[in-house]
Amino acid sequence: MTQAQKLGLELSKTKQRLLELSGLDTLTEEQRTEADTLTGSLPDLETRWRAATAGEADAEKRALEEGPDAEARARQELKAKTKVANYVTAAVEGRSVDGPELEFNQSLGLRGEGQFPMELLAPVEHRATTDSEAATAQRSWLDRLMSDTAAARLGISFESVMPGVASFPVTTAGGSPAMRGRSQVVTDAAWTVGITEMKPKRLGVRAIFNEEDAMRLPGLEDALRRDLANAVVERMDRLVFVGDDTANEDRGDIAGLQTLTVSEVTLTQSNKVKGSNTLAVFAGRVDGLHANGLEDLRVVTSVGANTLWLSTVDSAIDSQTIAAFLRAAGLSWTVRADIDTNTANGDFGAFIAGGRGLQGAGVAAVWNRGVLVRDPYSEAAKGEVALTLSAYWDFNLPRASNFSRLKFAT
Repeated sequence: MTQAQKLGLELSKTKQRLLELSGLDTLTEEQRTEADTLTGSLPDLETRWRAATAGEADAEKRALEEGPDAEARARQELKAKTKVANYVTAAVEGRSVDGPELEFNQSLGLRGEGQFPMELLAPVEHRATTDSEAATAQRSWLDRLMSDTAAARLGISFESVMPGVASFPVTTAGGSPAMRGRSQVVTDAAWTVGITEMKPKRLGVRAIFNEEDAMRLPGLEDALRRDLANAVVERMDRLVFVGDDTANEDRGDIAGLQTLTVSEVTLTQSNKVKGSNTLAVFAGRVDGLHANGLEDLRVVTSVGANTLWLSTVDSAIDSQTIAAFLRAAGLSWTVRADIDTNTANGDFGAFIAGGRGLQGAGVAAVWNRGVLVRDPYSEAAKGEVALTLSAYWDFNLPRASNFSRLKFAT
């Protein structure tokens, strides 16, 4: 059990004990002292738990980014030296990149013109663009606001893969040990390995701007390229939840968590406003295999579910909101926009993952050969420039038993 999990369990027990004490009509001196002590320790305990949770999340992210070996660290150093602008310049001039960009591409096995490493789409800090000669003073550029990525919070692994079909094997069944006596034979047992195959599907985004606007607005093209990159990352994250099943000859399908075969629980109209019934759904995911406690669950909710829990007071649980009741029990969650189905309270209330053995149970495979094209020629007569970014990816669950979903009756 990690430090964050230990603190989360302690925090849950503290809140639960305070709830028990607050429900008593009268308190003994000893109980009053206990309540004061627990109340005084609560802020510090919650601060330590949040710090530990954030620290472990950062450590996981660094581990994924840096890799375990010297080769991965060297690639990260090369990545830090590359600039997206140099890829754009090379695309305009119709040549391959050189310098740090060439070395970085070679480390990833990318060859030829127009090859763009998708790893460069990781979020970075963007400084304000300035131009001392601009006729009008320009303030720092405010980029488009997009929904936070939440798939990683659910334990989905975003893995860079090489060209070809990506295969993800998982052991699904194996032998059962049994006690044996002297000279007794150990019997054979069947074992099964399942293989989840993923094939590249194109996710494209395009922006067109006028040369007059580029002259008038310093930093316009940089801002549009940032927007394209951020839009690709945000859309991948959303499709992990909702998928895209508008199948036709022009569009590739992504099966999301809304449609993939996982355990599903539906709360009726009467039960979805009851804290105990809502908690029972999450308690049912604590199976001692994928999760040993509520603190092992990773939960992403729709806006509708979060609003319902925050605004619904249940008199059966001491007139608390459902959200307060769930948090007191030790449950935490992240809210993501655009993952419900536009019903009053969100048809899809929450997506749940059991934290044990979660690494690799859900995978978004991203092929490392994205393509970035800057086209100033096709509409040159109009003074228009087109930027097109294509990413290739797929999503699936090598071990679906780690995941489940909560639906609200409508």
